[in-house]
Amino acid sequence: MKKTLFTAALLIISAASYCQTEATTKDGKKVILNKDMTWAYADCGNLTETKTYTGGKVMTSSKGNIRISEDGKSGLDLAILKGTGTIILNFSTVGYEIKCVRKDAPGTIEFTDGSTISIKHMGDLNCTGNFSGFFGSGMGNDAVAKTLKSKAVKKVTLEYTDTKNNVEIKNTESFTVAAADADKILKTIQCLSN
Repeated sequence: MKKTLFTAALLIISAASYCQTEATTKDGKKVILNKDMTWAYADCGNLTETKTYTGGKVMTSSKGNIRISEDGKSGLDLAILKGTGTIILNFSTVGYEIKCVRKDAPGTIEFTDGSTISIKHMGDLNCTGNFSGFFGSGMGNDAVAKTLKSKAVKKVTLEYTDTKNNVEIKNTESFTVAAADADKILKTIQCLSN
């Protein structure tokens, strides 16, 4: 019996090692090296998911939304998606207040090192509080995409609009990112960029 278990264990270990190898980068990050010469961060399976929808469309994204909130009841939910040559950040407001985002509305992402990047809403006008930014070489903002892949986010500032007495009023709101969420955002973007 012991001999059979030992043989089975060796076969499983051999098969697993044939497909993937775990390694550590110079900066201490664990990665999985695949037989086909690709690699991924070791914890990507915990951070991302791939779904196939009706009609065969496949989408790879963050596993669930990342809540950017000080009280857990208001703030932003961030979904990170992988597009063709792009990373998509979709910020949606949390709570019941209606917030409109106009086409090309500006925003800013501040990183923990104090540097910032400017972003803009790349969708149409909506009053559901969704602010979407697309980043990558296909969007002409590859430098911004590289920054998102290399720095931890500290704060997100987005512009919303409201119309009162037929006058458009612009309002900016800032949302502070907790350190643990900043790390999760950075690792998720890195996972989806490979």
